[in-house]
Amino acid sequence: MTVEADLTNRLVSEASELKLLLDAHLEDQEGEILPYLFMGDVASWLDEQSRKQPERASAIARWLEGEFAEGDFDVRNLIDVGIVEMLPALPDGAPVLDLLGPELRARAEVAGLMS
Repeated sequence: MTVEADLTNRLVSEASELKLLLDAHLEDQEGEILPYLFMGDVASWLDEQSRKQPERASAIARWLEGEFAEGDFDVRNLIDVGIVEMLPALPDGAPVLDLLGPELRARAEVAGLMS
């Protein structure tokens, strides 16, 4: 299993509400996890949850921050490119961008989402 697939599985374990999203992804991809594609779906989910259930979205953003801080290049790249860069920019993205910790916020700034 790749580190990207491992992160995907650990994320779904952390956020069981993503299981249906992963199941749909696996069905669409003939049983294969395409981590970057799936993380784009996670970014959309996180954005939606930042408005509906901000406490839950914040908990997942904190988990992602920890994984990013401790992860190797592949983990960091998956979170950065797969999730952070897929979030909406300001002003529309304010609810979700405000939940990011310092390292992910810095990545959002590099991606031009904060201005």
